[in-house]
Amino acid sequence: MMNHTNRDKLLAELRDIDRPSGTEPESAETFRRAFYPVVEHLRAFEPDIYLIIGYYGTGKSMIFKAAVEQQLSPQMLRGATGNTSLLHSLARDQISWRTGYPSGADVAQALRNFAKQRTDRQDGPLILADVWLAYLARQLRFELHTESLYTFHTLSDSAVDDMYAVLQPQRTAVMNALDRLDMQMRNEGRWIFVCYDELDTLCGADWELTTALIRGLLTFWEEHRSRWQRLQAKIFLRTDLFTRFVKSDFARLAANRIELIWNDRSLHAIWIKRLANVSSDWLAYCKNAGIRFEHDQILGWIPHLPNAEAAQPLIEKMVGPFMGRDLKKSRTSTWILDHLRDGNEQVALRALISLWSYAAAQELDKPQASSEQLIHPMSLQRAFDQVSKMYVQMLKNRDMPWLEGLIKRLANQEVPLSREGWLNILSKDWERWCNDPSEKLHPPRKTPSEFLDFLIELGMCRKRPDDQLDVPDLFLRGLALKRRGGVKS
Repeated sequence: MMNHTNRDKLLAELRDIDRPSGTEPESAETFRRAFYPVVEHLRAFEPDIYLIIGYYGTGKSMIFKAAVEQQLSPQMLRGATGNTSLLHSLARDQISWRTGYPSGADVAQALRNFAKQRTDRQDGPLILADVWLAYLARQLRFELHTESLYTFHTLSDSAVDDMYAVLQPQRTAVMNALDRLDMQMRNEGRWIFVCYDELDTLCGADWELTTALIRGLLTFWEEHRSRWQRLQAKIFLRTDLFTRFVKSDFARLAANRIELIWNDRSLHAIWIKRLANVSSDWLAYCKNAGIRFEHDQILGWIPHLPNAEAAQPLIEKMVGPFMGRDLKKSRTSTWILDHLRDGNEQVALRALISLWSYAAAQELDKPQASSEQLIHPMSLQRAFDQVSKMYVQMLKNRDMPWLEGLIKRLANQEVPLSREGWLNILSKDWERWCNDPSEKLHPPRKTPSEFLDFLIELGMCRKRPDDQLDVPDLFLRGLALKRRGGVKS
């Protein structure tokens, strides 16, 4: 039986598991202790994979950060997963991970301005493809060693018009320099993977400009993917963008893809891994619940879960077996993931970790759990409403500011609704919404019907067997909606 002091310590550490320490960037050690290498996801490191796709929150940026910022090599991850054959061909080669374009609001604004002036031109996609060529050469400038490109390389990162103008007469020289670099890497047994992440945030809510820039990037790599053997791209895209713009229009790139999907076992494993690496107390708590671990010098304690059910003893030790008194209520381990699933049956990692963090905060503020558990089911339920609001707010702040307008229109509505009911709500002041003086608030589709289909693609809405359209619990409170009494979630 735990004493009060030990309980509060465990709860405080669980509460803070989702919080960055101060204003300092995440350290390499912190990231590696939190990162969980899913064997299926590690195919993203293979040279023949160009596209890494996934729904929002499925860990695309985590893979990007592991490779580009933390420089976690395939050899490191092979050892941690115990997969001795995976990526064996890369074990002998030196790999370099690079970003495809510099970050920063000034660069995004400059790209937006450049694209806005050219999207209506017939040769717009080719012009935007050349912009990505310019950034590729600039990001690799220290490897190209070409004096004739000195002026091109010294331009500001945000001087997109100047870069494009300088590139045109030197385009052949740039391509030849990249060809020489690729040949040199083949002779030396090296690879350079150029990674493109957060493309959907380049132009904020301006959907047309965002897609124009993405299509320009895909046009460039579709044309040149077979030109270079050791200089290759890793393009991280949301699944809805892939389905709408890549799958049919860029078939060769689409054939070389991996989709990041988390099964229930892996979802439980990444949460348990984070717990075990927080403190020795949490490691002992997990072990006492029957969780087995292996230790890796780089990634820390890694749980061994043969299946999703292997996490059940730990969850029941923390909360109890049911979300109520008996079997009439959901089993806790099932309730957690089922309530976090979006309309595409995906669970966002941030939402899962935040649920436990908020539940611990609830329990610290108002203790309800018995002496045998850490968290009362009611604390978990109250935390879920916080997660829904947090998650929608995070999406709104990141790249979906139009959610503010959607929330205003949906507030206090009851779901599920028929498609006609949804369209009636969205159509009431559609023209005014589309012509909002603040560009950030515009809906990202041209008609209410297209917008509703977009919400379904994103997983914010889902079709029920009776053809009604419901909203998953993950978005319900965040969108200020209510579920009609007697309707199961």
